[in-house]
Amino acid sequence: MFRLIRLLIYAIGIYALFLIAFPQWNGEIYHVATLAIVGAAAVGLFILTSAIQITSTAIKVGIELAFAVGVAAWLAYTMPQKSGKTPWEQWAEGHRPNQSEAREGISRLGGNPASPAAAFVVGLFPKG
Repeated sequence: MFRLIRLLIYAIGIYALFLIAFPQWNGEIYHVATLAIVGAAAVGLFILTSAIQITSTAIKVGIELAFAVGVAAWLAYTMPQKSGKTPWEQWAEGHRPNQSEAREGISRLGGNPASPAAAFVVGLFPKG
């Protein structure tokens, strides 16, 4: 059961990172559907790995990392932005998220960008 919780924590963390790093997101239906798809994928992966009873820790970690990369790829290629370009397209054009965008993303999520936790997250991004 802890493996399922870990998968969901990875997914939520990556999703939050994308929402903060690319604050010009839109598409309410997309976000509801994405949460459902990613949640269902985590549950499905948990059931699959439980059914085949993987005993190797390295394989379990590899599967969890592959899931995290898959979630990041899904968001990078599909998350709608007001500019019309997905995060992947923005990244390919040379745009890199910065601290001002991170503050905007935290504000858009309803957080206080001046709080200590938000300041820590903003500090993970380059100045710009």
